[in-house]
Amino acid sequence: MDDLRIPQTRYVPAGRRCEDRLVTSAERWRRGHQLLEAATMTIIGLAAAVELITVAQAWPAWNGMLALLLAVAGAGVLRLRPGLSTGLLAAAPLVATALGWNPIATWNIGVFAALVLTLRGAPALRIGAVIGGANLVATGLAAGTLAVNTDPGAAVSAVSAIAAAAAGSAIRTRRQYRRELELRAEDAVANRAAAVQRGVAEERIRIARDLHDSFGHQIAVVSMHLGAAEVHGEDPAVRADLRAARTAVQAVLAETQQILRVLRVGAEADPVGATPSHERIPDLIDTFRSGGLLIDAVLDGPAEPLPPEVSAATFRITQEALTNAQRYGAGRVVLTVRASAAAISVDVVNPIMTKRPSGLGGSGLAGMRERASSVGGRLNVRDDGHLFQISAELPVRRGALR
Repeated sequence: MDDLRIPQTRYVPAGRRCEDRLVTSAERWRRGHQLLEAATMTIIGLAAAVELITVAQAWPAWNGMLALLLAVAGAGVLRLRPGLSTGLLAAAPLVATALGWNPIATWNIGVFAALVLTLRGAPALRIGAVIGGANLVATGLAAGTLAVNTDPGAAVSAVSAIAAAAAGSAIRTRRQYRRELELRAEDAVANRAAAVQRGVAEERIRIARDLHDSFGHQIAVVSMHLGAAEVHGEDPAVRADLRAARTAVQAVLAETQQILRVLRVGAEADPVGATPSHERIPDLIDTFRSGGLLIDAVLDGPAEPLPPEVSAATFRITQEALTNAQRYGAGRVVLTVRASAAAISVDVVNPIMTKRPSGLGGSGLAGMRERASSVGGRLNVRDDGHLFQISAELPVRRGALR
C-alpha cells in the first residue's frame, strides 16, 4: 500500500493576508503609474517626430519649426520645471497660429503633457485651465470660429486638455490612496511585531517575578531549617555537613537571583498579577514561623472579597517583605495587615542584623513597588539603621487612593 502523504501547509493569519494583498496591489499601482507615464512620453515623442516630418516636407517652414521646438521644450522640462513647461506648452499652439501654422500637433503634445504633469503632482485645475484655454484660443483662431456646430476643433482641443488633466489627477489621487493603505499595512505589521515582543517581555517579567517570589521564598525557608538544625545539632560532623549544605543553598539562591536579573532586563511593562490570594497569608506566616522566624501578626482582613489583582499583590508583597526580614533581619518581625473601605495596608517592621549576609538581595523591593503600582497603590520603605519598615497601601478599587 502506498504511503499516504499529507500536504504541508503554512498558516497565515487573515490580517496578514489582507496586508500582503494591499502591499501587492499598491505595488501594481506604482508600476502601472510608471508605465503610463513612460507610454505617454513615448506618444509625445512620436507626435513630435511626425510633426518634424511634416515641417521638413514643407521646408522652409520656420513658423512650424519654432512652434514644434516650443512644444518639445515644454515636454522636455516638465519633470524639472513644471511651471515653465506649462507656459511653453500653452505658448506653442498660440505661436503656431500667430505664424500661420496648423496648431493641431502642438496642442496634441500639450494634451498628453498635461496628463504627465498632473500625474506628477501639478494642480489639475491650473493645468487644464492654462493648456486648455491656450488650445481653445489657438484652434479657434486657426479655424476662424469657436462655434461647435461650424467647427468642433476648438472645443475638442480644450476639452481634451481638461480631460487629460483630470484623468492624471484622478490616477495620482488613487495611487496616493493605495500608498496610504500600503503604509497602514506596514504599520500594522510593525505594530503586530512590537505587540509580540511586548508579550514576550511581559511573560519574562511574569516568570522572573513568580520565580523570585516562590522559589526564592522556599529556598529561604530551607536555609532557615538548615540553620536551626546546625544550631541544635550535637555531632560536629553533622553540624559541618549542615553548614556546608546551608552555604550551598545560599549560593544557589544568589545564582538564581542573578539569572532572574537577566530575565528582568528591559522590563518596563506593568507586571501581571499572580494567582495567590490574601487569604493565604496565615498559611504563609505559619511557614515562616516553622522556619524559626518570630512573627507578631495582626490580621484585620477585609469584610468583602478583594479584586483578584489586589488580593494577589497583597499576598506577594507580604511574602517578599517576610522573606527580606528573614534574610536581613534579627529573627523577629511585626506584621500588620488592615483593611478599610478604601484600601488594604501591609506593614512589616523588623530589627536589622548588625552584619548582613553578602550575595543576597536584589530586585525584591523593586518587585514590591511594581506590584503595588500595578494595582494603583503605593509602597514606602524606611531604614534608620536599626529598624527596617515596609509599608504598602493598596486600593480596594481603582482610583480609591489619591
